[in-house]
Amino acid sequence: FLINGKPETEEQQFKAGDKVRLHIVNAGASSYFWLGYGGGKITVVGNDGNEVMPVEVDRLIIAPAETYDIVVTIPENMSYEFRATSEDRTGASSLWLGTGMKMPAPKLPRLKYFDGMKMMNDMMNVDGTMKDMGMNMSLQKMDMNMVMYPEITGGTGDTAASGNNNPEKQNGNMNGMDHSMHNMAMPVGGDIVTLNYDMLRSPIKTSLPEGRTRTLHFNLTGNMNRYVWTLDNKTVTETDRIMIERGENLRLILTNNSMMRHPMHLHGHDFRVLNSQGEYSPLKNVIDIMPMETDTIEFAANQDGNWFFHCHILFHMMAGMGRVFTYANSPVNPDLPNAEEAYQKFRKHKDQNMKHLMARIGLESNGSDGEAMLSSNRYALVTEWRLGSKPHHGYESETMLGRYIGVNQWLFPYVGFDYHHNEVMNESEKNLFGQYSNQNNRKTFTVGVQYMTPGLFIADARIDGKGKFRFELSREDIPLTPRLRLGLMWNTDKEYMAGFRYVLNKWLMASTHYDSDMGFGAGLTITY
Repeated sequence: FLINGKPETEEQQFKAGDKVRLHIVNAGASSYFWLGYGGGKITVVGNDGNEVMPVEVDRLIIAPAETYDIVVTIPENMSYEFRATSEDRTGASSLWLGTGMKMPAPKLPRLKYFDGMKMMNDMMNVDGTMKDMGMNMSLQKMDMNMVMYPEITGGTGDTAASGNNNPEKQNGNMNGMDHSMHNMAMPVGGDIVTLNYDMLRSPIKTSLPEGRTRTLHFNLTGNMNRYVWTLDNKTVTETDRIMIERGENLRLILTNNSMMRHPMHLHGHDFRVLNSQGEYSPLKNVIDIMPMETDTIEFAANQDGNWFFHCHILFHMMAGMGRVFTYANSPVNPDLPNAEEAYQKFRKHKDQNMKHLMARIGLESNGSDGEAMLSSNRYALVTEWRLGSKPHHGYESETMLGRYIGVNQWLFPYVGFDYHHNEVMNESEKNLFGQYSNQNNRKTFTVGVQYMTPGLFIADARIDGKGKFRFELSREDIPLTPRLRLGLMWNTDKEYMAGFRYVLNKWLMASTHYDSDMGFGAGLTITY
C-alpha cells in the first residue's frame, strides 16, 4: 500500500501550530482505506472536489475513486503520522508531518471476521434476499461491519465480540427510536467519531433548478460466491441505454441488496446526496453505498452525449455493474461521428465482459484430482478430473457447459460429457436406482442441473446418454478453522470422498483425502 508511490513519506517543513491541508484521492482499483491521524482530530473541508462545511472526526473511510480534502494540525514540534489502513487491515501506508519524535496514528487491530460473517448470515433469508430489519439505513450512518471492529466492540481479532451485536435484537430494543436516524453525528462506538454522509453540508444551496423530475430505482445485486455484479440483476451489456433529456432532473434511488459496499460513480456530473441538510445537501460524484442501505441522489441533466454510471471497484465494473445515460437528440461529437458504432464497441469491449479462470489441482500420493473453470457473468465451462496413480484406479473426467439462472445464480442447468477409463476389468455394479454402472470405458453425453442448497452443498442431478441417472451432493470448503477446510462428496453410484485441506498461502494447501476409487492419499493442492 502506497502514498504517492511510497510505503512511507515525510514532509518535514511543518512546525508546531501549523495547519496542513491534504488532498486525498483513493487511486486504488478495489481497496478501501481507513484514514487516521496521530495528532488529534481530522477536519473534513471538501469531498469529490466540492467544498463542505468543516466537520471534525476521528477517522473516515475512503472508497475507490473518492476524494477528500482534510485539515490537520501539528500540535508540537514532533513528527505526526497520517495513516491510510486498508479496510481488511492487512497493511497501511504513512505520511509523516513535521520533525522530531514520532507520534503514530492509532493502529487498527485485526478484524473479527467470523463475528461479521455470522451477523451477515443472520441478516439474510434462505433465498438470499435481505431481511427487513425495520430500520431505514442510509448515508453510512449505521455501519453493519461494526461487530468486526475490536476497537469498538472489545476483544481481539477473530474472537467473540462483547455486547449484543445481533441487529434484530438491537432493533427489538429500539422501540420509540427514530429509525430514520436523522441528525445523528454517529459516534460509531465509545468516543470514536467516524464520518458519514449525513454530516456533510454544502456551504451553498445545491437545490436543482425547477423542472420535470424523473425517478429511477436501482437494486445493487451480485453473487459473492462467483463474484458477479449487476444492477437489477442485469449487466451493462444486457440492457439498453437509459435515455434522458437535457433540462430534466433525475433522481436515483439506490438500494444495496448485496453484502459488499459499492462506490457508485457518475461520469460528467456532480449529484446531490439527499441527507438531513436539505437545501444544503452536499455535491458528490461518487457515493459509497453500504450493504442493506438505500440512498437517494439527484442531478440536473445539463450535458450532451453518453455518460457511464458504474461501481468503481474495478472487478465489479468489469463484471458489468453499470448503466449508460444517453442524452436524446445530442449534437454529433466530432471525435465520435458514429455514436452507435462507438456504443456497440463499448458493449463488446473485454472490460464489460470479464472472464474468470480458476483451477484447483490436487497432487497426492494416490494420484491427482481437481477442477478447472472458465466462466463469464452467466455461463461457465467446467471440467473435473481424477487420475489414479495405479492402473486399477483408472482415470475419468466430467466436462459441463451451463448457464447460471436467477439473481443469486444458485441454479445451473448444463450439458456435458463423461469419460471413464480403467485398464483393469471390473465387475459392473448396480447404483442405488438398480441401474448398472460401467466404469471400464464409459463415454457418454450428459444433461443435468446443479443447485446450491442453503448449506452451500451442491446438489447435482443428471442423466447420461445411456439413460442412467445419478444424484450427487458435495461441498469442497467447509471451514473448520480460519485455515482448515473439510471436503465431502457422495453420489448414487456409490462413490464417496472425504478430505481435509490446510491453507498455507494464497496458492497452496496441504491436503489429504480418501476416495472410494483411489483410496487414501496425501500431498499438496494448488489453487488459482
